[in-house]
Amino acid sequence: MRNHLEDDVLLDVIEGAASVEATRHAGECASCAGRMADARAGLSLAAGAEAQDPSPLFWDAFRRRVASAIEAEARPRRFGGFFAPALLATAAIVAVIAFLPNDGPAPVAAPASLPVWSSLPAADDAALDGFPGSALGDDLAGCEDVAACVADLSDEESRAFAEALRAELGKSGDL
Repeated sequence: MRNHLEDDVLLDVIEGAASVEATRHAGECASCAGRMADARAGLSLAAGAEAQDPSPLFWDAFRRRVASAIEAEARPRRFGGFFAPALLATAAIVAVIAFLPNDGPAPVAAPASLPVWSSLPAADDAALDGFPGSALGDDLAGCEDVAACVADLSDEESRAFAEALRAELGKSGDL
């Protein structure tokens, strides 16, 4: 046997309940023999000590405490452990979010672009003849919205268009 004997095997050797191989090793190994001599000295010291037996009340109380500890471990925890702190943390987070300042209403999406059309009466549409989006000019197939049609105008067309709009707004008194 290459390793030394474990403590429980040494006690078996002392009590005479160990295997033949363990007993032979304890006799041949100086380290194990020394540990076995220390164990025998401790056992004889413990046997010579006088200790009073505890009171019968101690054993009754001990039995009740052991039974209650076993019962407490067998009972499942309902709101203990991890569940209660997690529930409280969730409630705190919800409360904080509920009372955070609001930045105002959500931004409103831009309205859909409207098709280009002339706001001038049909008689005045002749002034815009040849301009994109006018009743007498090009059709609206090439324009997605007013900005797209106005962007395609040349400088000369832009000036004529602006003069026509000023004249129309001047008639209505909006200018």
